[in-house]
Amino acid sequence: MIIFFVTVTINFILPRLEPGNFAQDYIAQLTRDIHDISPATQQILLQHLTTTFGLDQPVYVQYERYLVQLLSFPPNFGFSFEFYPTPAWQIISIALPWTLLLVGSSQIIAWVIGIVLGVTMATRKGSKFDKLLQPLNISLLTIPAFWLASVFILVFAIYLRILPAATAYDITPTPGSVLLHMILPLSVLVITSVPSHVIVMRSAALEVLQSDFVLAMKAQGLGSRLFLRRVLKNSLLPSLTALFLSFGGIIGGVYVVEFTFSYPGLGGVLANAIFARDYPVLQAALYMTVVVVLLANLAADLLYPLIDPRVSYAR
Repeated sequence: MIIFFVTVTINFILPRLEPGNFAQDYIAQLTRDIHDISPATQQILLQHLTTTFGLDQPVYVQYERYLVQLLSFPPNFGFSFEFYPTPAWQIISIALPWTLLLVGSSQIIAWVIGIVLGVTMATRKGSKFDKLLQPLNISLLTIPAFWLASVFILVFAIYLRILPAATAYDITPTPGSVLLHMILPLSVLVITSVPSHVIVMRSAALEVLQSDFVLAMKAQGLGSRLFLRRVLKNSLLPSLTALFLSFGGIIGGVYVVEFTFSYPGLGGVLANAIFARDYPVLQAALYMTVVVVLLANLAADLLYPLIDPRVSYAR
């Protein structure tokens, strides 16, 4: 609860640290587009927008209203400044499923690949396969997701023209169109996520392979399948922990990838809200990010006893 309160407070403070606000930016943009607006009209419009969106109130009053909206059920963040009178929560609810689809599918694929490669490298420690993948994993960890996304767009969408460069579907969101548009962003997220899973899984499997019960299994002459299954089961906990604890970084990477590919998820919504100083939408997007990360950590705690019977929360 303390972590939740601190993070939602930071979500409120950060957007307001930047000078200016939505009303001032909107009038400045309007003046650039329409040159014959008089200073008096600009002042009237500025005053109207400032009063309508409560930007003329003290920060502590805005913060109190923000907490009341946040703690209501369902959370109510008010109307979007930029798309008034559309509720901010409606904008987030449209974008959230796309982000969850991309995050969920990419991390499941990356985790499974990481488990397979990590266990294989551990059981073949010192082999050419192991020596090749270790530096490759380290190299992939240093590649920024936005850079890889730009390279993929350049190669597969512009040069080869075999995959779409942006959006989540063509005209209508049919399954085939959605899957086709997911290939590039999904590939970027999988490639940038796999190395960390491989490293954690390899380290955990090596530790298990050096334990006493593995020596006992070898002495019993267990078959290779049963042997690998038991090694895998005892190595999963650190990998699962790393998966859920890394959700904060994963979500951040997804937002960057979504923005690069113009994917209609929270990444594009968040970037647009930042540029427009749309506080309600920005606060709603950050709130959902906090909720997803906290739920991921809670899910990890609940799954631990199911994977490893040695973990118990009973006193």
